[in-house]
Amino acid sequence: MAGKNLFRKPFDEGTIVKLKLYTDYLNEWAPVFLSKKVPIWKTIQIFDFFAGQGKDSLDNPGSPLIALEVIRSFEKLIIERELTVILHFNELEEEKYNALVECLEGCEGNFKIRTYKQDFQSLFNECYESMKESANFLFLDQNGIKEITSELFARIIVLKQTDFLFFISSSYFRRFANTPEFQKHFPFDPIEMQNIEYYHIHRKVLAHYKSLIPVGKTYYLAPFSIRKERNIYGLIFGTNHTLGIEKFLNVAWKNDKLRGEANYDIDSEKIDIRSPSLFPQFNIPSKRDVFEKNLTAKILSGEICKRNDAYLFTLNEGFLLKDANTVLKKLWNDKKIKSVIEYISTDLHKHKQDIPIII
Repeated sequence: MAGKNLFRKPFDEGTIVKLKLYTDYLNEWAPVFLSKKVPIWKTIQIFDFFAGQGKDSLDNPGSPLIALEVIRSFEKLIIERELTVILHFNELEEEKYNALVECLEGCEGNFKIRTYKQDFQSLFNECYESMKESANFLFLDQNGIKEITSELFARIIVLKQTDFLFFISSSYFRRFANTPEFQKHFPFDPIEMQNIEYYHIHRKVLAHYKSLIPVGKTYYLAPFSIRKERNIYGLIFGTNHTLGIEKFLNVAWKNDKLRGEANYDIDSEKIDIRSPSLFPQFNIPSKRDVFEKNLTAKILSGEICKRNDAYLFTLNEGFLLKDANTVLKKLWNDKKIKSVIEYISTDLHKHKQDIPIII
């Protein structure tokens, strides 16, 4: 019976990390649409296409209950602003679906809950038109890699106000790279996949999805790698808006203070921020060092000649706006640029007037 926890298990460490990132970002995302005095979007939808059972055997909340808790905290504003908020929860497996429905009993509020027991592709197609008329958050917690195809990715990134977070079994890209089924969706070089540093496999996955963004289209992606026992999994976040990528990167750096992209030492540098080395240069991750050198070189070569372009480069490299400020301030102090820069650390989208960087 669904009411008994016979088939539930406690969440493992990797799942806890994933759900923590999901929770943190939803708490950043929801106020953008629900707290605005004059809402741009009157309908807000959250789609959880692989919702699972709702909670684990220890009653720790899964993604459906997390979304409910976040939305419930805005119920007063939902009423005041006359918003329509719809939570879509889908689970294909019969036992899990029954447990999910039971878990959601009595959770109704000033928002709508819709449950489904459908395969992902058919439900996505069924809901797609409604996504064009609302602000959306898509959570795609698939088991494996097959659902987020290039075709599906292309359909998601053209939606106007839609952020997504999808979970992918990055290790599968290495394990199955030479199989016909894999090659049909992901034409990677199997030899190249075998030669990639194992802990860096999710970076390669991110590069694949970045390559699918059409030339001339501005779209932001960011990864977060998760190690679960011997396997590497990962989240990929996507958004059309600088505010979205700023908020996700804030969440990522909150959860990985050294590199903002993993729950493990992804570059095997053995840096311990609790017990730093006596030599400062050994406390700086190579990722940050490379970023600062690249941004400096692009500014001094004239390739980046405006402040906002420096900030956009920073976001695309997975760093925060304050990290760009570190580079800009050093160039100013070293008298390598002459500009008087108005530094910002948040809300790039609000700063329409750009400032030239004068060398």
